[in-house]
Amino acid sequence: MIDRHHIEELLRLNGVQPTAKDEEIKSVLISARWHEQDVETALLILRENKQSHATRVERLNKVFTSDDKLQPELISSLLGVDVDLSNDAFGNDPRNKKRSFTLGQMVQVCFIALILSSTCILGLMWHLQIGLFHFTMR
Repeated sequence: MIDRHHIEELLRLNGVQPTAKDEEIKSVLISARWHEQDVETALLILRENKQSHATRVERLNKVFTSDDKLQPELISSLLGVDVDLSNDAFGNDPRNKKRSFTLGQMVQVCFIALILSSTCILGLMWHLQIGLFHFTMR
């Protein structure tokens, strides 16, 4: 939430009047590391009439009322944390989109399946006394 009093106090601390030109106010807010959307919102708040308009503007209205894709800078500013959300961080390699097994993993899976199945077959043959464990084989 951006408050008019907060903006005026920031401008006063930097030696700029709230009635100054838009370029001066923009330069102060950008040097304070505000995002461009916040700077535009601050200018709207400073230029509005105090008696007839509300003095606060919600920034979350864009998140909840639009179907637009949010910019990484906006997400970072809403979270309050600098996070790298670029596409390069996730990788664009098409091989990463599907799961793939290496040859070694496939051999390991086949070997484990072979051992488990042969153990189960031998166990059942012993329990039922058939095949190798039939009384005639002794």
